Amino acid sequence: MKTEQELQPDWIQELASSPFNEPMFTEEMKSRVLNNAANGSVRMGRKKRKSPTRLRMMTASVFMLLLIVVAWGWRESPVIQQLIPIKGWGNAADWAPRNVYTEAGVDKLQAVQGGDYAAGSPAGAVWFLQLPIQELEGKHIRILATHRDTGMILEELPETRITRDMAYDKSTRVVSRFGIPLAGLWRFDVMVDQQKYGDIVVDVPDSSWEPSPSFVSAASEDPVEAMLSSKYPPTEMTGIEGRLGFIDPGFIAGQPNKYMWHFWGRDEELKGDLHITAVKRNTTEIIDIFKTRISPYPHNGADAAIPTSMLLPSPGLWRIMVSINGQLFGSVIVEVDKPQD
Repeated sequence: MKTEQELQPDWIQELASSPFNEPMFTEEMKSRVLNNAANGSVRMGRKKRKSPTRLRMMTASVFMLLLIVVAWGWRESPVIQQLIPIKGWGNAADWAPRNVYTEAGVDKLQAVQGGDYAAGSPAGAVWFLQLPIQELEGKHIRILATHRDTGMILEELPETRITRDMAYDKSTRVVSRFGIPLAGLWRFDVMVDQQKYGDIVVDVPDSSWEPSPSFVSAASEDPVEAMLSSKYPPTEMTGIEGRLGFIDPGFIAGQPNKYMWHFWGRDEELKGDLHITAVKRNTTEIIDIFKTRISPYPHNGADAAIPTSMLLPSPGLWRIMVSINGQLFGSVIVEVDKPQD
């Protein structure tokens, strides 16, 4: 059976060893200590020497306290974040939120996001490159977004040719959708002809986790669709009226079901690769739900509709996100019930 000393971590045992390369406890010191012991007290100056066991216990307690302070302070204190590097993603100072990128003391890039931008809700953004259109016309711009906490990388703006209509005063203005799936710090790297032009860091707030409301689809303006819809009652959906929604039979954890999605928008928005993903509240793992192709198809008053099969694996609140051609189109919050026994 191991002794108490053998059970201690190596770093505690090392504290008991001398920090010096050669003996520092002389015969004179030894004689003085023995004389003091004979008089009934062993002192260091005016204070009693603490026992080695007590010293080790105090050292371990201080060490654990420091770990707790650092772990809590990392999330809560910007000062600590400035001092401690983020493993794998550079220094925390590089992630300080900024809407202006400056190089050699000169503003080079500025970004303006839509007013109430939040995770899961496309809000739009305008990117001002502080160069006249004459210097950028014909080049290609691409914007990549990186999430600090997960390392997720997504394409905020696919490679786009810079044209003369992007001129704005003495700068060049480019618009993107700014649809971000997760809350937290995101760095947006702006590339021009595959060379980094600058970067912006945005602290994206989380959106509301209130379950999305129900609405009744509006009557179609298409005469054929209107004639067909007159034979059926108005359709109730869950989602965002005038944007996206689905006929909702409810969600039970681990059980698949069919859901008819409906979308409103321009034809060019509603054509291409449809990708449905989901993230559970208080998590950052985005799971795949459904993939298919979509094209405009008026139905139930919407500009496009498509049947899907969806399954959410656990009970709780989930954000279901729809992307078309890699761009976030919108999201719906649903509550998933536990399976009945």
